[in-house]
Amino acid sequence: MNAMTHIHIPEAGQAWSLILQSGVRVACTVGIPMHLLLGRELGLTQDQLRPIDALILDGMPVDDPEKTIVPDGARLALAAGLPGIAGLAMKKGSAVRGLRSGITHASGGEAAPRSGTIRLSLYSLVLPLLAGHFLRRGVIVQAAQLLRYVRLVPHGPCLRGDTSQDAPGTPMTTTDLARILAHEPEDVPVLLTADLMLDKA
Repeated sequence: MNAMTHIHIPEAGQAWSLILQSGVRVACTVGIPMHLLLGRELGLTQDQLRPIDALILDGMPVDDPEKTIVPDGARLALAAGLPGIAGLAMKKGSAVRGLRSGITHASGGEAAPRSGTIRLSLYSLVLPLLAGHFLRRGVIVQAAQLLRYVRLVPHGPCLRGDTSQDAPGTPMTTTDLARILAHEPEDVPVLLTADLMLDKA
């Protein structure tokens, strides 16, 4: 990965999990079967994977993650407990999957592993379960996307560094960060890490 600004939020409240719903980029090996990408590449354990009942690749539900190759730049959505008949039909291996046969992702293709990124979104019950995992791991967001969130938590602590350096970064507040981001092009990529915490009552 080329060097980019690294922002770490050490005290991220639960509202930060919503950034995963809006879609973030994740650096990983692509061109491999989905089950390997989820486990080996994204670091999800069997316990974390078990609640996920809908895998949606480029807008199409996936029934066979062991045979579905994830290409570079793919959009991957993970969900659980989607409501209604549409939610039921989108489930992996659903009994009523015939209702969406025209949009089911066709498995197959040859693996061709290489470095790349995917665009990841978390929905429904998966969001509170896995947002912390991915925020600790690190996600790539656009400056404008990050700016929307830091403005919601003024004066919160954060660290600003560089992905090419091992140093933890320069301490500042989210107010300081918002001023910096406001002068950046909207699509500038930023590596975001955060320690997701339960909001205080």
